[in-house]
Amino acid sequence: MKIEVHKEDKTGNVFTLLERLHVAWNGHEFDVPEGFESDGASVPRFFWRAVFPPGDSKALPGAIAHDYLYRTHPTGWSKGMSDAMFYEMLTGNGVPKIRAAAAWAGVHYFGKRSWEQGAGKG
Repeated sequence: MKIEVHKEDKTGNVFTLLERLHVAWNGHEFDVPEGFESDGASVPRFFWRAVFPPGDSKALPGAIAHDYLYRTHPTGWSKGMSDAMFYEMLTGNGVPKIRAAAAWAGVHYFGKRSWEQGAGKG
């Protein structure tokens, strides 16, 4: 996966996919298109040591895929499925389970507003 950090916004770096990211999870598939922008994992700086920073290379594929799902709501995907996929992508890329669980808890318990705001925004 090729990614470029192309600018910094008010919350930190913005990562741009330079090639399509294909995700297959639990019988569902989707593509995050080339050019998609993400802030990486939205982990507050205070928690970086406990979880990981936004641009962590092991977390970035899952974070970008999760951002895409939250913004676009592809057919067949729910918030709960998106959060579960995020956890499994993190652990599958080598993020320790305890850190992945902390990241999952963050999106599960505090991501409802972001999910609702993202409906239909690609």
